[in-house]
Amino acid sequence: MTRAWRVLGLALLLLAAWLLRYDITRRRLHVGGQTRFIAVALLSGYGWLGISGALFIIYGGMAAGPYYDAMLHTFFLGYVMSMIFAHAPIVFPAVLGRPLPFTPWFYSHLGLLHASLLLRITGDLTLQTGLRQWGGLLNALVLLLFLLNTVVAIRRGQSRAPGQE
Repeated sequence: MTRAWRVLGLALLLLAAWLLRYDITRRRLHVGGQTRFIAVALLSGYGWLGISGALFIIYGGMAAGPYYDAMLHTFFLGYVMSMIFAHAPIVFPAVLGRPLPFTPWFYSHLGLLHASLLLRITGDLTLQTGLRQWGGLLNALVLLLFLLNTVVAIRRGQSRAPGQE
């Protein structure tokens, strides 16, 4: 079973390297606005995917504990939530049928996600329970901040007159 986890880790690491090298997002960093935000979110997510893959290679086979926590949260919070944050400005308007105007405040939940996850993972890997707990609490608050920023942006989009986007 340990070998399967390590093969998964290698696959994640290789996928992250491929995405960082060949995805168009690197060429979109200079554009600005929503396009830049999406590129930053995607690239940072790819970084967490690579870290997750490395952790799976190193600690593959752990069934519980702080190393297992680090493996899972780098993937599910670092990678998956970065992908959700990146795609929300495109998907939410399509699903909700309401505009979601970009605001620089979107960087707050993205940046705090990475900072809180780094705190949590540092706590996991150094076996410092306090850091891990603070990171976990801040991770939860970041998800609430994401929802708040999204709702505020949607409401702002509704209050604009048509054609003012």
